[in-house]
Order: sequence, then C-alpha cells, then structure tokens
Amino acid sequence: MCPLFEGFPAMIYSALWILRTFRRLEKVFPNLPLKVVVLLTDSPPAFMVRVDKQDFEIELLEDIEDPKDLDNIECDEYLALSTEILYKGPAGIRDAIAEGKVKLNNFEILTVLAKLLGVAG
Repeated sequence: MCPLFEGFPAMIYSALWILRTFRRLEKVFPNLPLKVVVLLTDSPPAFMVRVDKQDFEIELLEDIEDPKDLDNIECDEYLALSTEILYKGPAGIRDAIAEGKVKLNNFEILTVLAKLLGVAG
C-alpha cells in the first residue's frame, strides 16, 4: 500500500491495489489503457488515475484546483464534484448532473467510479 495518499485518492488506490493483487485489472477495466481525472471541488487538488494491463498509477495534480482547468488535461474522462454529492451515491450524482453541479466530459467516468468503489463489477 502507499502511505502518500489520503482521503478519496487513498480509497481509489486501495481498490486498484486489490484488483492488481488478484490480477483483475484487465477484467474489471477491459478498455485499457485508461486515464481518468477526478477533482473533489471541496478537497483539491485533482488526481489522475492511469490503469494499463496489470498495473496502475495515481498522480496528484497540484495545479488543478478548479473544474474549468480539467478541459486542458489530456485524459479519457474527467469528473468534478463535491464530496457531499459523491457521498449521496448514484442517485445523488445523477440529480446533481441534472442540476449542473457536476462537470464531466464522458458519462463512462461514472461506470469507472462505480467499479473503483465496488458498486459495479
């Protein structure tokens, strides 16, 4: 495990570490390589998750603290939302998208997030 992360990036790291340990990364994420960015707007900075075959990497993006900056990042998908919205689960995220409180460039990020949090398999 990696002690460098805390909060949500640490949760994502732990989930990926388990998938890597059990050689399940390619099965859970069949469309590899994958590069996604997540920004919790009330807990910046953003972080990038890269998954490729049987390995992964998480990088804190210290310069990315505002959702509008996500448009300038080279990635497959990005998501910006508050921790409060994240904790409301799928229905809360869906409602926040409808209200314009969530920024994303591809709805597939929601499936990736669900897989990382163990909601989908």
